[in-house]
Amino acid sequence: MSVDTEDYSAFLDGDNAGFERLVLRYKDGLIYYLNRIIKNITIAEDLAQDAFVEVYVHKERFAPGKASFKTYLYTIGHHKAVDFVRKSQKEYLTDFGAEEEYGSLESPEMQFLEQEGRKELYDALDGLKEEYQRVLVLTELEGMKLKEAAKVMGKTIPQIKVLAYRARKALLLALQK
Repeated sequence: MSVDTEDYSAFLDGDNAGFERLVLRYKDGLIYYLNRIIKNITIAEDLAQDAFVEVYVHKERFAPGKASFKTYLYTIGHHKAVDFVRKSQKEYLTDFGAEEEYGSLESPEMQFLEQEGRKELYDALDGLKEEYQRVLVLTELEGMKLKEAAKVMGKTIPQIKVLAYRARKALLLALQK
């Protein structure tokens, strides 16, 4: 039994600490993913909170045998973000990376180089099509399997494979410029 399944089972049995552990485990990744769609960290945080509220209120909906909790949660978050975009039809901009914290490095020079490298990566990622951004965030940064990413994005596994290949190729071209 996975840690997520154990925590979810504890939550179903009335132990709110199980739910809290799930929130702490996945909130940052979910917010990051939603921010890639919405491009506004505050709204991404609100949507992530809405996704967790939906899990909390409708706790009987999750079936551990069907998908992992992470896939289930990200699917809810993805749908909330898509609904938000459809309703608002506005573009939101954010200074991506300004709120990130970097681990301690050996020297300020090394820390600066690390920040510059990440900035270049995020700038290149921002220049890609939204679908490319989403698939790269899910598969590369969040470490989801293709099957999980396909479920979150509402696509088939072959579609995700092609999309991921094209996204990596586009990112490589963007980084080479």
